[in-house]
Amino acid sequence: MSVAWIIIGRVENWETALNQPLPLWGLKPSYEGEFRLLPEGSLAWLYATNPVGGVIGLALIRNKYVDERTPLWPDEKRTGRVIWPLRFRLEIVKLLPEERWRTSAIGISDFRLFMQKGFQPLSSQQHDELLRRFRERFGFLSTETLHQGSTIVSPELVYDRAANASLSLHEQLQELVAEVGRLQHYHSQMGFPTDNGRIDVVWKREINGAPTIAFEVELTPSVDEALQRLHWAHERWSARPCVVTPPEARDSIVASLDQWPRGFAQLVRVCSDIEMREVHKLKRDLRSLEERLGIY
Repeated sequence: MSVAWIIIGRVENWETALNQPLPLWGLKPSYEGEFRLLPEGSLAWLYATNPVGGVIGLALIRNKYVDERTPLWPDEKRTGRVIWPLRFRLEIVKLLPEERWRTSAIGISDFRLFMQKGFQPLSSQQHDELLRRFRERFGFLSTETLHQGSTIVSPELVYDRAANASLSLHEQLQELVAEVGRLQHYHSQMGFPTDNGRIDVVWKREINGAPTIAFEVELTPSVDEALQRLHWAHERWSARPCVVTPPEARDSIVASLDQWPRGFAQLVRVCSDIEMREVHKLKRDLRSLEERLGIY
């Protein structure tokens, strides 16, 4: 089978698919042959047609099933019948925020694909070229790190370093927190833009939704600006606030909460980076066990 696939769909169908609690896609019965042979865990590039006209993300194909009873996409709801019954869940690896689709989607017109075929394999050369373009646009350091960190990515946060350079400790912890969110089936995003500055990491239940949990990574006891951003996010979206910090800064940060309104201060969770690394390891071990047993 192919090393990777490309899914071609209309913008309104991607909006519907990606804003499900667990994103999914569907194929027409004419794709039954490909569907039955499709290995779960395959990579799939997500392409949105005009007015976007480019690749907006990358996902893993999970949990194939047939649903002939539940209309989901706009055309299905308008007609009251299922058009795309061959369905599978999409585990998002990387995805552009919807407001950046038109400006930052990756063009592949040079691939000479038959765009009327909504699901088709890519050659290894095409897949490698897409990986190269994604890395160039979004700053991934290697193919191996593609599955790490946040699921929602933005070009303005590209790391300004050589390809073989390492992440700073702050960036490592951001990546760690973002990946824990992904392992918990959240959509995670680093450098989440707000009117009060960028929040280090947020976890969201819906790709276009508001943050459910907001994280600031602080390596020193100087936490005032971080708490201001977390307080703003809590007031705006009721996002749960969390600070990730080294153990030696924890007591000072907890003490600084006395200066904040009691209701907010009681909500703030201060986690050590050691605790977050332990959570990350446990989550990864559990995911590996679930995949080994075939129950993920």
